[in-house]
Amino acid sequence: MRKFTNLQTDLLRTFVTVVDLRNYTETGNVLGRTQPAISLQIKRLEEVVGAKLLEHKGKQVELTPNGQTLLGYAREMLRLNDRAVANLQQTAALGTLRIGLPVDYSIDFFQSIIARFSRENPAVLLDIRCHRSRELLSALHIDTLDMAIAITDVMPAPHVSIYWSERPVWVCARDHKIDPDHPLKVIAHPDGCFYRKRMIDALNAEGRDWRVSFESLGVSALQKAVLDGMGVTALTRKTLLPGMRTLTPSDGFPQLSNIHIGLFYKHIKMSDAALKLIERITEDVSSFRLPMRARAGS
Repeated sequence: MRKFTNLQTDLLRTFVTVVDLRNYTETGNVLGRTQPAISLQIKRLEEVVGAKLLEHKGKQVELTPNGQTLLGYAREMLRLNDRAVANLQQTAALGTLRIGLPVDYSIDFFQSIIARFSRENPAVLLDIRCHRSRELLSALHIDTLDMAIAITDVMPAPHVSIYWSERPVWVCARDHKIDPDHPLKVIAHPDGCFYRKRMIDALNAEGRDWRVSFESLGVSALQKAVLDGMGVTALTRKTLLPGMRTLTPSDGFPQLSNIHIGLFYKHIKMSDAALKLIERITEDVSSFRLPMRARAGS
């Protein structure tokens, strides 16, 4: 008969908190334990799973590959544990949530989820900020956001709970004519955008001349510029609009690399209201974009 190993939530909570805070002493302060007690809990968890989870590099705490594997599961187990307790105790969703949404992705989809959550939980105050993904992740890092939906170049990434990948496609207006004798007109977000990087890298690899003809932070402005025939850009399929056509290798446009989108938060900072919203986003994302991955890194 198979022998089952049980992972205790208190050990997992300590592990996730150490990863988020990168410091044993600060973790002890947050969880109300001494630094030696935190060290013993990490050691106990490593004994239970039979693998080294954390390494010390100077004063930094780093995840091992096994630690990266466990972390996504640990976040999900703690989220389910805390939501189950809140539901059984009929805890009211209260407080203020500071949420970051990306202007460079399908912002309407997530606005709809959050608006529905707000209607169902009127006691929760929402502070929603829309910005580029890089700025959102920086804000999360310094605790000026509670959670964020953001694009990143690689996964796993710090503080990611779930993530999924999409391949952008080249698009232009349905009747747009591309002149092969002139540099390609590119519509793009400003420097630092992952879509822009993928377009430019692909065009440079092909040795193709190009110039940026229109630049804007918001995806809606890029969509309108495409429909107005100002050039070509890269979008995910969910942000395509009627009147656009996709461009393929047969049109002379190389395939673009995937982008990675994730739900980011620090577990130790999460209120009952935040966990309830995270649950809603997780459920809706799973039906919107598969496969979704919960096994995330640091």
